[in-house]
Amino acid sequence: MFKLFRNRNFSLLFSGQFVSQVGNSLFLIALPWFVYSQTGSKADLAITGFAQSLPGIAGLFAGVLVDRWSKRGTMIGSDTIRLILALLLFFVSFFHGSFYYIVALVLLLQFVGTFFNPASSVMIPLIVEADSLPSAMGLSQSSYATAMLIGQVGGGTLLTLLNAPLLFLFDGLTFAVSVLSLGFIRVKEPARQQKGKSSLVKEWKSGMALIVRSKMILLITSAALLANFGFAAFDIILTAWVKGPLHANAFGLGLTGGAFAVGMILGGVLLGLVTRKVSLRLTLLGGLVLSGVLTIIVGLIPNLWWDAGLLALTGIANGILNGALGTMAMTVIPEAMRGRVFGTLNGLSTLATPLGMATFGGLMVYLPLNVLFFLMASIGILSGLSFLLPVRDDLTNLRADLGDSQSGSSLG
Repeated sequence: MFKLFRNRNFSLLFSGQFVSQVGNSLFLIALPWFVYSQTGSKADLAITGFAQSLPGIAGLFAGVLVDRWSKRGTMIGSDTIRLILALLLFFVSFFHGSFYYIVALVLLLQFVGTFFNPASSVMIPLIVEADSLPSAMGLSQSSYATAMLIGQVGGGTLLTLLNAPLLFLFDGLTFAVSVLSLGFIRVKEPARQQKGKSSLVKEWKSGMALIVRSKMILLITSAALLANFGFAAFDIILTAWVKGPLHANAFGLGLTGGAFAVGMILGGVLLGLVTRKVSLRLTLLGGLVLSGVLTIIVGLIPNLWWDAGLLALTGIANGILNGALGTMAMTVIPEAMRGRVFGTLNGLSTLATPLGMATFGGLMVYLPLNVLFFLMASIGILSGLSFLLPVRDDLTNLRADLGDSQSGSSLG
């Protein structure tokens, strides 16, 4: 695994994205705490969460454009724009600008991120060898979780000492670090084979065609839609839970988020062992059902330390299932189509997130928080149980078919 760091391009990408992810994690803990502390309104908290989730739908089409563009250039451009937006957010929040200006900037930040994410996903297999891909994905998953841990625990501490606008400023500076590291990466990207003027709609349809070609990928996407609907509002409800029934401060919120991140790190470390011993279907079923059951228990025990322990276990389950999905996608989807397929898959899986955010964010105003934990978790458990449906695992055949078609096209 550690031989990957002898790869200059991977080391640059890994280090730059790690710093940027720390900034993102600080932003994610600071934003809902800032809104709830400033307004005291669960409705405003729900609006903020909705603004964060809505741009994810753009991922349905962003991947098509990413396939046309330079992946490295897309990442640099996206993070440059996000740097500017984060600085604007700092000034608006620091000088007590309108809440709706903050919502607008959050919308733009998340929208630009829908272009960065598929480009980042495609970049990894361009800079590492195929046999190192599972290790690279595991490291990437653990890096994300470690950054979340630092951001959550550090963010909770910093929020008690400083204020949220300064964390927005730090987030902007981490985008600058990401741009700098990407500037030193040298990677040969595959040239797009243009046959006349290719239509964006046709390219999007080709990505969708690959997705619907596999019943297993359709099942995974459907389960992700259901799970994302159920857990969409988890972060904002957890914020209200920590500040309300747990009577904790920002450090308490950071502690719960940090515990989840520790679990994610362990899940990433265990990924290789689990995927060698357990099928993808059973991994996804177990991970989603376990996450749901643990979430229900969180709502039954209004104790900060117990809840932190439960969220650590939830993080392990999430780390394993997310890493398993990422490795599957990298090995099945052809290189030339990864941008549009990843973007479409991400867009489809997050399609239900704004609806879930609006539904549970609205219910948060009227229902007890422990009831909301139960409702969210029940939907997550149902998404896991969907893998008991008699759908044939056709991923191996799909991989072989796509390999044959690629070979045929290259020989022709």
